[in-house]
Amino acid sequence: MGGVKKERMFEELLEIQEMLEKRTETQGQMIKKFQMLIANEGLYSKIIDLFPYPIAIYTPQYKLILTNKAFTSLIEEQSIDMEKKTTRILRHKINDIQLASAVKEVFDGRTYFLENLDSPFSMFSEIIKEDAVKSDHFNKVVIFPLTTDDSKISHGVIFFMP
Repeated sequence: MGGVKKERMFEELLEIQEMLEKRTETQGQMIKKFQMLIANEGLYSKIIDLFPYPIAIYTPQYKLILTNKAFTSLIEEQSIDMEKKTTRILRHKINDIQLASAVKEVFDGRTYFLENLDSPFSMFSEIIKEDAVKSDHFNKVVIFPLTTDDSKISHGVIFFMP
């Protein structure tokens, strides 16, 4: 009986590994395609705007330089002050240690997929009301670097997902 149980557990582990490999491959393809769009400057802003989930692109100084329509509409619903000239990611406002690290370490060339986040929009609390931040339904993010032609990391990208 012990051998059958071990074999069944081994099969389940193999299934989980295959599922994780497929998900990682899909994420990698998404990131590569997005990076290609960035290289074709005129085209990417239209496609980013059509993406149904919020996207934020930021500099190594944590300044937002581009957001899509989904992000903007979320901010407009829950906004404190959209008139601010500079919007930054406030790393000290991020309660999740993994998320805070990912926002920073993306500039070391790392890519992150984080799930079960409590309030990832807390990093934008200068423009989003504190009470609205806790109610958002986007609890997953993919954070990855964008590189220049000479392979230097110029920006970080955050995809927010439900």
